[in-house]
Amino acid sequence: MIQCSQCGGDNDLPSGRRLFSCRFCDAALFVDRSGVVLHYRLAPLLDADAARSALRRWMAGNETVKDLDRKSEILDVRLLSFPMWLFRAREKGTEQVHVEPAAPTPIPQLADLKVPAGELEAFRVEAEGVESPEATIPQETARGWLRQRGIESVTETALVQVPLWRCRYRFSGEEYQALVEASTGTVLASVFPEKAETPYYLVAVLGLILFGIEGLLISSPVVKAMAYAVTALPLTLLAYWVARKV
Repeated sequence: MIQCSQCGGDNDLPSGRRLFSCRFCDAALFVDRSGVVLHYRLAPLLDADAARSALRRWMAGNETVKDLDRKSEILDVRLLSFPMWLFRAREKGTEQVHVEPAAPTPIPQLADLKVPAGELEAFRVEAEGVESPEATIPQETARGWLRQRGIESVTETALVQVPLWRCRYRFSGEEYQALVEASTGTVLASVFPEKAETPYYLVAVLGLILFGIEGLLISSPVVKAMAYAVTALPLTLLAYWVARKV
C-alpha cells in the first residue's frame, strides 16, 4: 500500500508504475525509493517561435561573441519536459524554494532555475512528441546536494516537470546547445561562443602602464591631471573600438 502525501489515503501501487493518481483525492503522485511525493508540472507559455526569439535576444547580449544572433543558424528547437526535484525549506524564518535536477543534464545552470511555485499544476501526461526524460536521480541524492549548500530543514518535497525548449545552433562550423525555459524565457547554456577577453585585458594593462609612467615622471598635480585627461581620451576610444569589434 502507498499512502498519498496529499490526503493520506492508502493506494495500491499499480505494478511496474512510478506515476499514478490517488484514488481518493486524484492527486498526481510519484513513487521514489524514499517515499511518495506530489507530482506537478509547469505549463509551457512560449511556443517554438517565441523560444527562438528568446534565444536570439540572449545571443545579442553581452556574454556572447559579437553578432552571434545574426551569424548563427538555429538548427532545431524541440520541447522537453524535464524532471526537477522541488524542495521547500525554512531559512531564517522564511520559506524558500530550491530545485535540483532529477535526471542527468549537461546544463548545470538548471539548478539555478527559479520555479514559480504559484503556477504549478497537477501533472498530466505530456502531448505526443514531447521528450520527457525519466527521473533517475534519487530524492536522497538531491537532498544531499542541498545539505552541501547548508540547507537542512526541508518541509516539503515534490517532483516538477519543467518545460524547456532545447535549441541546437551552429556558429563558425561548430554546433552548440542551449535551453530556453518555456515559462519565463530564461536561457541556460554552459558552452557557447564567448567574447574574447584578451583584448580587454590588453587595453587595461596599457592604461595601467601609461598612467603609471605619467604618475612617476610628473610631479606637479595640475600637470599630472592634464596628462591623465589627455591619455584617457585615446584609451576610451580604444576601449570603445574593442567593444565594437570583439
